[in-house]
Amino acid sequence: MSTSLRTLDAIRLFRHAVVDLLKTANIDGIGNNVFEARMKNAWPEETGLLVVYTTITDFDDKRTSPRFYFSDTKVEIDVISQGEEDSTNDFLDNVSAAVVLALQPVEKREGPFVGTVKRFVLKSFANNLSSKGEIDRGTQRITFSAEWTCCVTNGGPTDNFLTGKTTIAMGDGEGNKQEFETKVGT
Repeated sequence: MSTSLRTLDAIRLFRHAVVDLLKTANIDGIGNNVFEARMKNAWPEETGLLVVYTTITDFDDKRTSPRFYFSDTKVEIDVISQGEEDSTNDFLDNVSAAVVLALQPVEKREGPFVGTVKRFVLKSFANNLSSKGEIDRGTQRITFSAEWTCCVTNGGPTDNFLTGKTTIAMGDGEGNKQEFETKVGT
């Protein structure tokens, strides 16, 4: 399996874990209306729903061998409310608080999401509510940062990142020295 497929598979598995956890949380006003990168508009009878996106993933191999990708993924969750009328802001805030509580419980030893992710941190909230007028639905975006590592053990590029050149000499004469090279990580 190529490096890109392994890292994309890790992102996909993590995104599915977030969606599954939010469905299991059965948040009031949301229930099972949790989707992964939903492209369709909400139906009128869907008063509240969550949409999970993994928008940006940065990789850094830190020149390790075997190759490890130290990754940081931006996870964005849209809380969507329609038909809540005067209580839209309260609905968005209550659901957002429930999402954060569901995704950031006290971390166990193996880390959040059963060891899939090393660190999962809340970064921001932003909503589309405005004092300029009424809107037919409200949205609030919750952004998290997820740090994880993916090891590429087979089929990954090799890297001669550490080479040591050594010269051993006995005395000052040219014929009395021995040179050799040591490679680590090949």
